[in-house]
Amino acid sequence: MDNYEDYPAGDPIPEPSAFYGELIQFLTESRGMRQTAKSSLKQSLYAGGGALVGGVILGPVGGLIGGVAGSVVGFLKSDNYDGIVLHLSKLETQQQRFLIAEVGKILMNAGARTEQLQSTETFRDTIYNYAEKDSVRNEMWKACLNAVSS
Repeated sequence: MDNYEDYPAGDPIPEPSAFYGELIQFLTESRGMRQTAKSSLKQSLYAGGGALVGGVILGPVGGLIGGVAGSVVGFLKSDNYDGIVLHLSKLETQQQRFLIAEVGKILMNAGARTEQLQSTETFRDTIYNYAEKDSVRNEMWKACLNAVSS
């Protein structure tokens, strides 16, 4: 995690606080990122299973009732967990640096220029522009998940 030698163009790694804030804001405000962060397989299976059973038994109204009941069961049976955005906001400075370096590499590989990563405004704009591509957005999520799990 301390190896930053392949940071884009050998530039000095920026202080993470401002860039990190932009990344957290992006993860919080981006509709696609929020939807991905909110998805929970366990809870959705309960909700979907309840809707399926209710729909088979009572038709559309049963699907509605079953979906609501399944959602409640999923909520009650789920573990207490924090979303990835909360985990990322609690990263230590070294982990923040690593994450920003990883996101910088992802953006550079997607075609961003070094000068687009030098200020918080251009960094934010670059994230928004390049994250419209599914592949870039997915790579940023992988970097975030790796930062949280390390």
